[in-house]
Amino acid sequence: MFECTIEKLVDKDEVYFISTLKDVTDKKESEEMMIRSEKMSIAGQLAAGIAHEIRNPLTSLKGFLQLLQAGLTSKEEYYQIMLEEIEKMESITSELLFISKPLTDNKKTEAINEMIEDVVMLMKPQAKLKDIQLGFESEETAFIYCDRSQIKQVILNLVKNGIEAMDQPGTIVIRLEANHESVIIRVIDEGGGIPSDLINKIGEPFFTTKQSGTGLGLMISKQILAQHNAILDITQNKDRGSTFHIIFPVK
Repeated sequence: MFECTIEKLVDKDEVYFISTLKDVTDKKESEEMMIRSEKMSIAGQLAAGIAHEIRNPLTSLKGFLQLLQAGLTSKEEYYQIMLEEIEKMESITSELLFISKPLTDNKKTEAINEMIEDVVMLMKPQAKLKDIQLGFESEETAFIYCDRSQIKQVILNLVKNGIEAMDQPGTIVIRLEANHESVIIRVIDEGGGIPSDLINKIGEPFFTTKQSGTGLGLMISKQILAQHNAILDITQNKDRGSTFHIIFPVK
């Protein structure tokens, strides 16, 4: 894999163009390795919440099966409940498997609302463990041209960071706004906030305000957004916490 740069050089009446090719194969491989490592780390951290969320439907299924074994008569009603519990587990495990898959590069027009709803469903068990309410607010359906897998990874990273930043019960809100110029996703947490003198450093490799963090999650998120011509802006909330703004330009 190569990067190509072209420079224009003017010497009196002559115009020259100088092209430089640089082999960036090792750089790309290192970036992909960091992304895989971060994704697997996230999957591991979510395991406790996911296990708790799956245990409840399994307990229900076990109870209904025992009732059926005992000769329960009104079976149809319980069959429906059992199917709903199984579908709930399928949805959770599908989203968890999504995290561990390699990032693709397949851009097309996607409904951002659906992507956020998937992330909320996956992160709710993790939030529940810390008594945090996770909500999604949107007045309309918005579409962006993106790689679905990559943008879901970015939103998941920001929600995960918000949960980790909160030491006491509270709320994290994902708010979707759209106008004729941009589509904006805001992740609003109630954590300790980020000091103003450190905000510009957020996203640098291995810089983090968390005791057990690496800083790679936000660095990867910024790289993904740059590939989508989008930006990540961070502001302090007036009362408590931080807001992460993902801004997509509308083509």
